[in-house]
Amino acid sequence: MLANETAERTALVTGASRGIGAGIVRHLLDRGLRVAGTYRSGLENVKKLAAAYPKHVLPVRLDLARRETALSAIEEVRQQWGRLDSLVLNAAVWNGGKLAKIDPDAWWSVIETNLRSAAAIVRAAIPMLVEGESPSIVLVGSVVGDVGFAGDTAYASTKAAAVGFARSLAKELAPKGVRVNVLAPGFVDTDMTAAVPDASRHKIAAATLLGRFGTVDEIARAAVFLSEDATFCTGTVLVADGGWTL
Repeated sequence: MLANETAERTALVTGASRGIGAGIVRHLLDRGLRVAGTYRSGLENVKKLAAAYPKHVLPVRLDLARRETALSAIEEVRQQWGRLDSLVLNAAVWNGGKLAKIDPDAWWSVIETNLRSAAAIVRAAIPMLVEGESPSIVLVGSVVGDVGFAGDTAYASTKAAAVGFARSLAKELAPKGVRVNVLAPGFVDTDMTAAVPDASRHKIAAATLLGRFGTVDEIARAAVFLSEDATFCTGTVLVADGGWTL
């Protein structure tokens, strides 16, 4: 049951069909928000959330590789609810491989898709956000954007760029009352990291002060904190990695 059935505050979460994105949607819903959740191929998963929270979830198609879908996604939110107060950019593409071996086009595709999509969505959302209540943008980054990770040069580059993007955007939008922050998770138990070999998982866990991977709920709560509660934070990078980078 929603904490506040009459709340009108509205959020858009990208990459909402699974993992961290789906967790963020659930926690925002439990806070009483209406949430538009984007998907590329996981419509059925978003529909399940919509069925659990009638009239409070709007499935929205978004393809990061097609910038025009950013405009249509924001327009769907405008037509459905007429407002947008919180934007959480969680969706991203990943293609790993050491720089000397990865196909150059595949490497650049990660850069272009992740950075261009973020810029396109924010650009489209600004007109509604500036009219919102305590408007907020949260970019879900990664600690690899700060410390790097072998075989992750493309993805890590986009996550490092997200910090500069967010801090510059925070300065641009502060006069309009919009906060912009970054959440940088470490290693989290999701369907994507389930494929990590056991030996690598043990090594990562051993290097993490808390001795384990994070959970989706832990990361989702951190994202909701930045979106809903951290009203005196902008340009901030919140690291949630269990101490892996220390």
